[in-house]
Amino acid sequence: MDELRNNPQIIRLLETLEENGMHKEKGVVSAIVSYIGDMEHTLSAMLAEMQEMRKEVNMIHNSSVKAKCENLIHTADSKIRQGIETVSKAKNNLISSAENAVKVFKEKGKEAYKNAINAMKIPETLDKLGKVFHSFAVSMNESVQNVQNARMELGGAKKHLINAGRLFFGKGAKEQEFAKQDKGVLSRLQNLFSKMSSGFSALENNSLNLADKLRYNRIKDSVKADLDFFNGKTTAKDTPTPVKDNVR
Repeated sequence: MDELRNNPQIIRLLETLEENGMHKEKGVVSAIVSYIGDMEHTLSAMLAEMQEMRKEVNMIHNSSVKAKCENLIHTADSKIRQGIETVSKAKNNLISSAENAVKVFKEKGKEAYKNAINAMKIPETLDKLGKVFHSFAVSMNESVQNVQNARMELGGAKKHLINAGRLFFGKGAKEQEFAKQDKGVLSRLQNLFSKMSSGFSALENNSLNLADKLRYNRIKDSVKADLDFFNGKTTAKDTPTPVKDNVR
């Protein structure tokens, strides 16, 4: 997975913003780049952990419990991959927008650049990502409960062995050991789902927090522009701003 911060289009945009004194705008782009990178890292780690967990689930001896856990793993794996695909689209859109922003910047100036950024509707995209991650967190929480139910099912199977008297005669020792091993796998699976639920909740909160921050900055800039207008100050719309050309 390529590091977004090392992408030529992103580097060019950040350099252009820096050289033209648009430090706030550079900070916004940097924040989005960092957030997408964090999402990629988190989701890739989740996928790797889930794939390792799949190997353990495959070793469960109780066929009924094993089938249920395999379905849970499949569902979780699909959601993680869906998240990776969604983030990948956001990443590609940002790269494409960065290339276009530099072009707009060069040809039409700062105000046109700001309009182009607003047209990207980044806060709205982050809101949608937040909703997706929220649904994933809820799904993982449901999986935690489903694994707990599977653990209770294993406990019931052990009780059946005791009631049948097999353990007292040593005939169920092997089954008891299998049940113990299966219970250990289920405990680790339950902990993993709980961890992933927390991870998706964190991604959701980060999405919404960044969206709110960008919206706040946009409103603040709009209010400042209105005040400048009423105070008789020249706005960027009145006087085009020369832009340094660092496009290679």
